[in-house]
Amino acid sequence: MNAAANIAPQISEPLTWEEICQKYPDQWVCLVEIDKLEEQNFEFRTARVVGHGKTRREPLEQAHALRSRYESIGHYFTGRITAPVPRFFV
Repeated sequence: MNAAANIAPQISEPLTWEEICQKYPDQWVCLVEIDKLEEQNFEFRTARVVGHGKTRREPLEQAHALRSRYESIGHYFTGRITAPVPRFFV
């Protein structure tokens, strides 16, 4: 079992996306209690962070203990996402 699974999950206070990005720069985050502006849109008023880390896996492991408590857990990256350049452009 992973060490992160042994730690009690931490749930942040409600934060805006800007606050989440400032607090967890260039990290993967798991969010719950997302107060969306529109159901089919990413934009939201606030959300609570239940996991964060430099790898995709870290926040998922931290949030694992809360899966039964929350119907959905969002998984997002707070930094700029860049795609690799296709080989035919190199």
